[in-house]
Amino acid sequence: LGTRFSKPFNLQYVDQNGKHKDIIMGCYGFGPSRVMATIVETHNDDKGIIWPEEVAPFKVHLIGIRNKELGIRNQIEKFYQNLQKNNIEVLYDDRDDVRPGEKFADADLIGCPYRIVVSERTLAENSVEIKKRGKEKCEMIKIDDVINYFKK
Repeated sequence: LGTRFSKPFNLQYVDQNGKHKDIIMGCYGFGPSRVMATIVETHNDDKGIIWPEEVAPFKVHLIGIRNKELGIRNQIEKFYQNLQKNNIEVLYDDRDDVRPGEKFADADLIGCPYRIVVSERTLAENSVEIKKRGKEKCEMIKIDDVINYFKK
């Protein structure tokens, strides 16, 4: 803004040498887009964004592995609906034409705080695989315990 508004109103200050000078004005917006950009800039790694849970667009990135070929889509859909019913925000990757590694890379890039993988292997153990974004290790959690896992 400079002196655009201070000059017409003769707004001045006296400097350390006793001289009168025009006030130089500034305007600094604090909008959502700037906040989000700052969060992304400070919370990332070489794979992508690591959203803090408090501001993440989704808490969970749900990935179904080979759901079409193995006929497990209905079980994954039921699990997805249960998460939503319990107010857990979910981004569901139900793409059939993408390999698991690509889905994992996309999940890291997007950066939801948690990734849940449902596959033939996990369902055989009545479990899902949960990985916190930014951590190396995954944990197997029983399907019946998942809601409590996120409510703690």
